Amino acid sequence: MKRLKRNQLFFGTLLMMTFLLGTAVPALAGQTPGVLDCVEGDSVRGWAWNSSDPASAVEVKVTVTNQATGQTEAEYTAPADDYREDLVRKGTGTGNYGFEVIVPWESYEDGSYLVEAYASGMKLSSPKVHSVGDMQVMSSDGSAGTLRSLGVFKTTGYCPCSACSEGWGRHTSTGAIASANHTIAVDPRVIPYGSRIMINGVIYTAEDRGGAVKGNHVDIFFNTHGETRAYGTRSAEVFLVQ
Repeated sequence: MKRLKRNQLFFGTLLMMTFLLGTAVPALAGQTPGVLDCVEGDSVRGWAWNSSDPASAVEVKVTVTNQATGQTEAEYTAPADDYREDLVRKGTGTGNYGFEVIVPWESYEDGSYLVEAYASGMKLSSPKVHSVGDMQVMSSDGSAGTLRSLGVFKTTGYCPCSACSEGWGRHTSTGAIASANHTIAVDPRVIPYGSRIMINGVIYTAEDRGGAVKGNHVDIFFNTHGETRAYGTRSAEVFLVQ
C-alpha cells in the first residue's frame, strides 16, 4: 500500500511538472526580444521579433517622453519588417525584423527627451536620450553647462580587471584614477582629454584612451567586469557639455 501511494505521488508530481513546463516554455518562447539601436536625426531605428512566430512582423510602438516633466509627448508605431543582414548573421530568423519611425524633432520644444520602444507589451533594450536645441544641465559638482550633440557613437564598457585594462587597473593615460559614473576612454583626436561628456543622462570626463577606442567610440569605465559584460556594445547619442 505504501509503495502504491508513493507511485501515485511520483506520477502525480510528474504530471504536474509536465503541465507547468508545457505552459511555461511557450510563454518564454513567445517573448519579444529586440533593441532600439539609434536616434539619428529624425530617424529612430531598431529591431524586434517574436521568436515563437518568426514569419510574422510585430508592431513596434515608440514613445517620446519629456524628461523635465515626465509627460509622454507622442507615440509612433511601425511594423518591424525591414530586412537586416546583421540579424541573419546572428541567426535571428529571416532577418526581416527591422523598424524605423520618423520623429519630427523640429516640432518639439528645446529640452531632453527619453525615447523608448515596445513590442508585444515588452520594452526593447537600449532606450535613448535625445536633445532638442540648447539645453542647460547641472553636473554633480554644481557647475552648469550647455549640451551640444556630437552625434551617435559606439559605446562599450571596461573595468580594472587585467582583461580590460591590460594591467593598468584604475590608472588612466592622463594620470587620473578611474572611477565609475565619471571616467570614459576616448579617441583624443575626436574628444579632447578633459572634455565633459553626457551619455544617457550621465556626465563623464574624458580621462583615458584605449588601443581599440578609435573615432566615434567611447569606452565607459565600470567597477566590475560583470557590469562591463552586461553593458555590452550600444549606440548612444553623445553630448559635449560646454
